[in-house]
Amino acid sequence: MKKLILGLVAATALYSAELNIYTFTVKMDYNEYSTDGAFLDGDSSNFGDLNGLGLKYTYNDHYLEAEISYGKSKYEGSTWGGDKLYLTKDNVSIINAEGGIYVNRLNLFVGYRFWNRGKSDYIGDYDEQYYWPFIGVGMRNIYPYLDGEISTRLAFQYAIKPKLDAELGSGTTLDLGTTVGFKFQMDGKYDLGKNFYLTGFYRYQVWHIQRSDVGYVTIDNTKYSVVEPESYTVNQYLSLGVLYKF
Repeated sequence: MKKLILGLVAATALYSAELNIYTFTVKMDYNEYSTDGAFLDGDSSNFGDLNGLGLKYTYNDHYLEAEISYGKSKYEGSTWGGDKLYLTKDNVSIINAEGGIYVNRLNLFVGYRFWNRGKSDYIGDYDEQYYWPFIGVGMRNIYPYLDGEISTRLAFQYAIKPKLDAELGSGTTLDLGTTVGFKFQMDGKYDLGKNFYLTGFYRYQVWHIQRSDVGYVTIDNTKYSVVEPESYTVNQYLSLGVLYKF
């Protein structure tokens, strides 16, 4: 009987699973630069402007996670004629999906990112969507604290064949340059009892996109060459959720 009880306890620990449902808000800072390093344009949002819902399922040391956020952002740039332009873009959305495994402290993962930059009411504005699958490697540390734990995670991400769809004129798809990401996240988990936990995290996500290849669009029967400049994205996340362990 003793061996049976120990076996059941071990099996429960081995096959334990967690489901975390959480809300979050994103502070976005995206900027594009010319080849000489001059600022061209950018999008930004404050906490509360771009909000979302996330779901993370963990089974033993494996996990699957998906997030979607939706809202608005502020655009700063210029018209084709060089005049300063300030706009509010609606229908901004970001989708993140990731699956991975932890081997002790080492974290290996794959994922997918999609960003719809949104569109304003300005007559010259147009939709842009950035998207790519990625692979990554990171390190995780866990620190027990009171009735819960705090964990930190630092990761490097590498995008595979990143693309940009620009719905300008006839439309075009651009092959973006080398795209890499860096992510730091601090998670907190507090035991509420009966297998429920209060969760929260702060995330600092950076994406660096190199200048794209040249593409072509047709506007009013005239063909134009277009290129996506180098850019940096710094997104900060704040989250609060509930986790159930079973």
